[in-house]
Amino acid sequence: MASAKTYSIYQINLSEHPEAVVFINGFLARDRAGLFWMWKNLLWIRNATASAAGCVQVKAGICGPGEVIMVSYWRSEQDLKHFFRGEPHRQMMQFVMKHPDSLCLYNETYQPGHSGKYSHEPQGMAMLYAS
Repeated sequence: MASAKTYSIYQINLSEHPEAVVFINGFLARDRAGLFWMWKNLLWIRNATASAAGCVQVKAGICGPGEVIMVSYWRSEQDLKHFFRGEPHRQMMQFVMKHPDSLCLYNETYQPGHSGKYSHEPQGMAMLYAS
């Protein structure tokens, strides 16, 4: 394990009113159809989100066999809203419209209030704002 002395920890410079947003969305399978759909489409959802205009990074995590969470970093709330109006998001929501009880979906949007801490290569907001 590396000691704290072998790498530097840094913070990023945020403007007083940053445009960037963090979008957190979760998928919780409520039945077999939801579980199958979630695992079948998870990589596609991640890739479609990551390749959207204005998205700079997507992190996905497995909370359990029936739950996944994704965190995406966007240049602006307008970029995120544009993604919501696009074809990939429409395709994602088709299953939900046909099977409204199969998935529990949740999402939250945040603007950074202050810098996090980073080491080594930039991740998350550090990809948007120079240190």
